[in-house]
Amino acid sequence: MDTYFLFFIILTSIFIVPQILKRFNVPTITATMLAGILIGPFGLNIIQSSATLDTFAAFGVIFLMFLAGLEVDNETLKDEFKNSLVLSLFSMLIPSIGGYLIGQYFGLDFIGSLLYAVIFSSHSVGIVYALMDELGLIKSRFGTTVISASVVIDLISLIVISILIKMGGSGITSDIIPFVVLIAAYIIALLIIIPLISKLILKELKKFHVQKIHFILLIILISIIVGEHIGIHPIIGAFIIGIAVSEELTKEEHDQILNENLNAIGYGIFIPLFFLNLGMTTDISVIFNFDNISLILVSVVTLIGLKISSGYFSLRILDYGKLKSFCGGLLTVPSLTASLVGATLGRDLGILPEKFFVSVVVIALLTSTVAPIYVKSLVSKNYDKLKLN
Repeated sequence: MDTYFLFFIILTSIFIVPQILKRFNVPTITATMLAGILIGPFGLNIIQSSATLDTFAAFGVIFLMFLAGLEVDNETLKDEFKNSLVLSLFSMLIPSIGGYLIGQYFGLDFIGSLLYAVIFSSHSVGIVYALMDELGLIKSRFGTTVISASVVIDLISLIVISILIKMGGSGITSDIIPFVVLIAAYIIALLIIIPLISKLILKELKKFHVQKIHFILLIILISIIVGEHIGIHPIIGAFIIGIAVSEELTKEEHDQILNENLNAIGYGIFIPLFFLNLGMTTDISVIFNFDNISLILVSVVTLIGLKISSGYFSLRILDYGKLKSFCGGLLTVPSLTASLVGATLGRDLGILPEKFFVSVVVIALLTSTVAPIYVKSLVSKNYDKLKLN
């Protein structure tokens, strides 16, 4: 297929499909994924995924996580730390217990069950952040609590997945503890070194906004390269860099760099391509794989039920109203990046059998499409009552 025509199809899908589905309260991120399913090899087979598209999509998720970190209001985060910690503990531990028990019941070993438990507990910062940004809820107390909890859970999930993959199903070995220490040192080093470097460089580049963008992209790439060498997933470094850089930006710098430049780069092309490519690589036929129907049904129902209930009750403990708590519970349901990363690596290493991988794909597909649609509809109809801002 001609390169120009290929990009014409992609950009047309990114632009038109979300505009059409917006009329039905379908979030932009979900609409973009559905567009990918439609035009991809498992849909109408108009275009195929490629190494180039995969590269663009990889930059998309990195941009998304960086912007999520950059948008974290550190003062509000400190004020809401206890609340987000309560939500994190509830919505991480309770679903993980369910995932572990299901893994054991359907024949997984100890490591496999732990991996399935982590997949159950993981959230999707990318979807939650993008959805709340679309709904204008990021700066609210409620938004900060939910996003902070999602961030904590996804970071812990990715770190635990890295550890379990490092173990490779062979049990705890002598190099696991040094690996955990290395991960902690990596995160702490970024949070200490990046603000110091950023303060000096951004001061020198005070009037050169393009060079500021180059500098930020450079430190993101450096952190990712170092992280991958250690064995840490790139989105961890991207998110931590976002938090670290935001500490050294003035209000004016933050607004100008974020809104006029990085948002334009990210949401203009890379982030939509991430969600489009995600849809293109999702084989929806796995939903109709009746050989594994019992595992799929038990997993989907248990995960959704435990996540909604754990999120709801934890927010009720924090004195949120019933409707707002239910909305928060729904926002813990989407399970995408960490779960798919863990399932793919687990399958490749023989920790997770194919039927469990299929189950995770179904979970990711359903929770990342249906849940955001319902949340957007719920918030739109009850915005005044919720008073989320």
